[in-house]
Amino acid sequence: MKTRPKKRIIGTAVCQCCEREIPVKQSETGTLDMSCQWCELPLYAKAGTEAHKRLMARVIRTAEPEPDATHPHQPAPPPAEVKPVARAARSAFDILSGRV
Repeated sequence: MKTRPKKRIIGTAVCQCCEREIPVKQSETGTLDMSCQWCELPLYAKAGTEAHKRLMARVIRTAEPEPDATHPHQPAPPPAEVKPVARAARSAFDILSGRV
């Protein structure tokens, strides 16, 4: 089953048809989605195309959420201690193979 890439809102732009403010979404692959919910004008542009460059020039970016001021840089957790492998429990297979 094919899954859709997740989209995140990166800002707003003015609709080219009705001139209302619309949200601009970008997928994980970089494709822009500027679909207007009022006049139903769909605008899509794949990353790396001329259309993508022109639409990005119209986007008013929203500020990224800032990290928590109390913990600006959380240190990485210490690496887990590597424990030696425990000896396997005895089983019926040990008797059959000759191990005791």
